Amino acid sequence: MKTLKNNLKLVATMILTFVVMLSSVSAAPSTLTASGSSSYGSFVAGTHWTYKTASDGTQLYCLDHYKQVPSNTKYKFAGYLDAGYAYIIANGYPNKKFTGNKKYDHYITQGAMHWYIDRINGVSDSKKGQMTAAFKKNGSDPHKLRPYMKKLVEGALAARKTPYVTPTGSISTSSKVMTLASNRTYFISSPITVKTTGTIKSLKVSVASGPQGTVLVDGNGNVKSSFKNGDTFYVKVPTSTLNALSANVKITMSGTGTIARAAKYVPVSNAAAQSLVYSKLVVTDNNFGNSLDFTLTSGRAEISKTDITTGAELPGAKLTIKNSNGGVVDSWISTNQKHVVKNLPEGTYTLTEEIAPDGYVRASNITFTVKNNQVTPVKMVDDYTKIDISKRDIATGAELPGAKLKIIDANGKVVAEWVSTDKPKRIEKLKVGDYTLVEETAPDGYVRAESVKFTVKETGEITTVVMIDDFTKIDISKQDVTNKKELPGAKLKIYDEAGNLIAEWTSSDKPKRIEKLKVGKYKLVEEVAPEGYVLSKEAVQFEIKETGEVQSALMYNTPLTPAPDTGFHPGLFTYIIATLLGCFGISMVYWNAKKEQ
Repeated sequence: MKTLKNNLKLVATMILTFVVMLSSVSAAPSTLTASGSSSYGSFVAGTHWTYKTASDGTQLYCLDHYKQVPSNTKYKFAGYLDAGYAYIIANGYPNKKFTGNKKYDHYITQGAMHWYIDRINGVSDSKKGQMTAAFKKNGSDPHKLRPYMKKLVEGALAARKTPYVTPTGSISTSSKVMTLASNRTYFISSPITVKTTGTIKSLKVSVASGPQGTVLVDGNGNVKSSFKNGDTFYVKVPTSTLNALSANVKITMSGTGTIARAAKYVPVSNAAAQSLVYSKLVVTDNNFGNSLDFTLTSGRAEISKTDITTGAELPGAKLTIKNSNGGVVDSWISTNQKHVVKNLPEGTYTLTEEIAPDGYVRASNITFTVKNNQVTPVKMVDDYTKIDISKRDIATGAELPGAKLKIIDANGKVVAEWVSTDKPKRIEKLKVGDYTLVEETAPDGYVRAESVKFTVKETGEITTVVMIDDFTKIDISKQDVTNKKELPGAKLKIYDEAGNLIAEWTSSDKPKRIEKLKVGKYKLVEEVAPEGYVLSKEAVQFEIKETGEVQSALMYNTPLTPAPDTGFHPGLFTYIIATLLGCFGISMVYWNAKKEQ
């Protein structure tokens, strides 16, 4: 415990030494003239000495008790004394006052100087050296000055154990590779430690070169601008200013330290004169510094979201990249340009399509690997929805041209409309959801179908939606008005409202089925009646309605009425006479014509 206390006392003494030294420093002249010598009284054990100053008024102390300093003796700088002398100068008069009496304080300082010389020369306090034993131990001390001197000597001996410390400084770190923060907004270095020795007058650490926005920060991320021994800090580089895959950062440290030493002066020519100590410590500067070079590097991914058919960039997809831990690295909506994800650490990532553009199908996840100093291209292709709308004839199943169709979405908006052809209509890139297929106008002779509801699912497979059209059907019946039986032999025609002949036929013993008549009004006309029947002069008006049910139209014929019997019944002879008269008439016409020629 005693040793610990002594060590703490020593450390405290040394700190005090340098604090005081800094408050009493000066530049050392290369030469000086000693003068102003005056004698003080014999305050301790009958010992006395003289008060000496340089020509500039600075106090001087003697290094040899038994030598003199003649007035106006020329001195020159002869180097530096050890740290013990510096301690006595820094903590003695005139830099420090002990009693408040100038003579006593000077006496204390000069006595400590001689006493210290004895100690470092191995002269014990019980023997005479620079000073007598009585002076050092138990000689007369009416003003109690000896304790002050002894304390100075003990402090000087402690200071002497540590030579003058040359000021130095450096910054160091365990790694010069900067790492990317988890949120990818900045790169950060390993901890950098400041180390200095000696007394530091100024210290500066700064960014010599690096990407724009590079700063030095403390452990809490605050910008750091002042530094001292033992400080720890970091280099922080924002990723927002980085365009390249890698960059270099240089940090420099520079400083100036001071050494405050006791200067010794020796006579220029008078060998009999003693050496002196300048009572101001001489301060010299020492510049120091070093630098650290850091590198930062990362990978980059170029994400291309394309159409499966055209290969062009596809806007509107919501995409997300996650790292191997499932953390979201980036999320964005695709445009007509590739998306570049900068500053990705080496590792494995997954690209996910959260939402596909309208009319497209989400692609499968893509796993890719990023390496430092490399650009990794990633291509995700989107297929799209495909619906084939088939408009078919109910009887043949064949595609039916001429129908005017439209598709309505769940909000009632028309998203497509067209007229059917002899091939199914391919509708691409319909948004996933529910729709209704509506037939606005059926082909001539056909009946509009019921609307068909269908769902577009998230798949690139072709989905077929079928709408079937029935057609109009009418049975034309030609009947005997008396017995309502079908009456063959009538020559019939149908005309439309514009007077166009639509159909003609001769009736049989069954009604005539006519299909695919256009919806509208028509008339049925009898051109020739069956034999034995009266011609129907009244046309039958009928209307074809929009229905697939069999419609009908009916026309009656009335039988002819027989002529009354007069009793005259011509025989064969009558027919022969009539024939001969006819031939005679023809002959007469012929010969008359011949004569006229």
